[in-house]
Amino acid sequence: MRKELKFPVYFVYLFLISLLIYIIPKGNYEFIGYAVVIGFLFYFLTITDKLYKYSIFGIWLFAIWVVLHLFGGILYFGGTRLYDIVLINLLGPPYDILKYDQFVHTYCYFAIAILLYYPLKKYMKVSSKIPLIVFAILSAIGIGLLNEVIEFGMVIFADAADAVGGYYNTALDLVFNLIGAIIGAVFVSRVLDEKNI
Repeated sequence: MRKELKFPVYFVYLFLISLLIYIIPKGNYEFIGYAVVIGFLFYFLTITDKLYKYSIFGIWLFAIWVVLHLFGGILYFGGTRLYDIVLINLLGPPYDILKYDQFVHTYCYFAIAILLYYPLKKYMKVSSKIPLIVFAILSAIGIGLLNEVIEFGMVIFADAADAVGGYYNTALDLVFNLIGAIIGAVFVSRVLDEKNI
């Protein structure tokens, strides 16, 4: 493992272990499941980093997302789960834009597009960055779809229907995933890749 990768990896695993110690006794199976999946994801990142040399900036963004995501499901303010709090009331019910959940989805897929850019760059021999940007976006939203399948699994197996939300929530998750992926792919190609960060 690269030296600069150790701190974010240790940070994430220490956070996940601490979180599991806190939520296992509470029986929050939805977020126990998410914590386990995230643990495997971070392991996958560390293994594949040898091949792709991900941006440490992107790894840190993803590590911060882990905290934002998991706190979103376990912290409550005034009886309202953090994920359900409207940060800026841009559009009311049934959309409730901009909720913490939507912000976290945007942020997550911003980070994921950055991470995916590097493996794509390694294998795509193109003279323009536009195909890299497009495929980073498509790959990120593909992972977003997988995330929604995992959420559906939590509805089925962890009785998380009330927490995960309905059709509007899923559709808005996908929209905000796309927004984050677009911003992330453009940002990585125009800023990080140019500066080799």
